[in-house]
Amino acid sequence: MSGKGLKGNDYLVSTNELCEIMGLSSRRIQQLVDEKAVVRASHGKYDLPATFKAYLEYEKEKVIADDPDLDKLREETLWTRARRKKTEAELGIITGKLHRAGDVESIMNAMMMSFRSQLLSFASRLAPKVQGKKDLVEIQELVKDEVEDLMNELKDYDPDVFYAESDDVITSDEPMDGERVE
Repeated sequence: MSGKGLKGNDYLVSTNELCEIMGLSSRRIQQLVDEKAVVRASHGKYDLPATFKAYLEYEKEKVIADDPDLDKLREETLWTRARRKKTEAELGIITGKLHRAGDVESIMNAMMMSFRSQLLSFASRLAPKVQGKKDLVEIQELVKDEVEDLMNELKDYDPDVFYAESDDVITSDEPMDGERVE
């Protein structure tokens, strides 16, 4: 065998030596190189420690892929994880910390339509207020106030709106508006 040894960390073996060590044909060694289970250092030379590690990993993966019990275990693990995520989402909906996409879409569409109609009526609401005004600062202040009123329509998150839209039964430790706490 060639090389410096394990301490020199440069332990190279020839194809024939690797065939003898592993008990495989040179053709099989070439196939394992193609499958990345054997580490070739150069033409006809192989890094023995790296090959040993790669071959063990290759064999381990092959066993896992061939073992139906491991597949069953993997599937059960994935199923359990999916059930846990579903349960967490349902709990979030029940406690009001999570909203269904359909509810959010419906409420946001209603908010946007309301905001759109207010924007479209903005000029007609503002025109009488600024008519006849000559002071630019006063006009700017009126416009700013109207824009702030419009923006207030969008700024506040009110979970009660989502609760009212939802078909889900929502339980929470916190009282909703108008509820008494006993």
